[in-house]
Amino acid sequence: MDNLGGIMISDAQIKQYNEEGYTIVENVFSMDELNPILNEFEEIVDDFAEKAFQAGKITNKHDDKDVFKRLAALERDFKGSSVLIHHRGELKPALANLWGSKKLLDMVENWVGKDISGHPVWNIRSKTPQTARMTVPWHQDSAYLKDGAEKTTQPAAWIPFLDVNKNNGCMQVVPGGHRPERVLNHKLEKKDGSVKDSWYLFIEDKDIPEEKVVTCEMKAGSVLFLHQLVPHRSLENLSEDVRWSVDLRFQNPKDEAGFHTGLVDPIIMRKSEDPSYTADWDSWFKGYEEEHTKFRGTSKKDQFDSTVDGSWLERWDN
Repeated sequence: MDNLGGIMISDAQIKQYNEEGYTIVENVFSMDELNPILNEFEEIVDDFAEKAFQAGKITNKHDDKDVFKRLAALERDFKGSSVLIHHRGELKPALANLWGSKKLLDMVENWVGKDISGHPVWNIRSKTPQTARMTVPWHQDSAYLKDGAEKTTQPAAWIPFLDVNKNNGCMQVVPGGHRPERVLNHKLEKKDGSVKDSWYLFIEDKDIPEEKVVTCEMKAGSVLFLHQLVPHRSLENLSEDVRWSVDLRFQNPKDEAGFHTGLVDPIIMRKSEDPSYTADWDSWFKGYEEEHTKFRGTSKKDQFDSTVDGSWLERWDN
């Protein structure tokens, strides 16, 4: 698989990440590089719409709408559509190519070293307008992993596919919030003794220093790098368009990945001892796909049930 070309990250950006837990690198990927992935998103939505139509869940497939409008229309007709798209976890070639691109690997090498793996907790974010279940509250990424996993350096690359701002659900971070080097207390909401229809963990607002919060407005194709312990959240999408984004994680292959249950091992993307090495995406994703429904907690439900009861919730179930 061909890699997208390399790009330099500045010493100031590396320092900002180390000291503040985040940094933004602008205009890393062009729309020419993002469009093949948007085409894959369209394929995923089209497949979902066809199945929902055949199952009688919807009466209009909205196939006249583009990738930024169609899922919003489907969500209005059948609530939970955006959650179901998010939880499909379908990795297609163009997105795999971006994840393992020279551009990203050259930058994350500054934090994880010359040997790099892709962490199998990754996401396509299909953030439809005015959909509470797609608005991620304050959290640290390490809270979703085993106790102790926060000691593994696991930078995340968050990449939007359209310009993002306060109105359409951009990210917010707490600079320096990773400094205690520990996982803060997280909660999960429940209703009638069972996990709420949100699968998110959250840090209470009282534990977030509001005066320090930074809003990360970005251009499409820019990259927000996040330390695994920096508190962050997304704002509600108040626009009329789907805010598509991905978050991709990296680590050194020798370090503990921190899973609760049996996801596949991280995929090796770069080996210092073998400069010609290329990731074996076909073999890795076959194993990933087999374990994915168990990790998401969706293996015993019908394909249109959007509730989630994942194993990562057990750590905070008290």
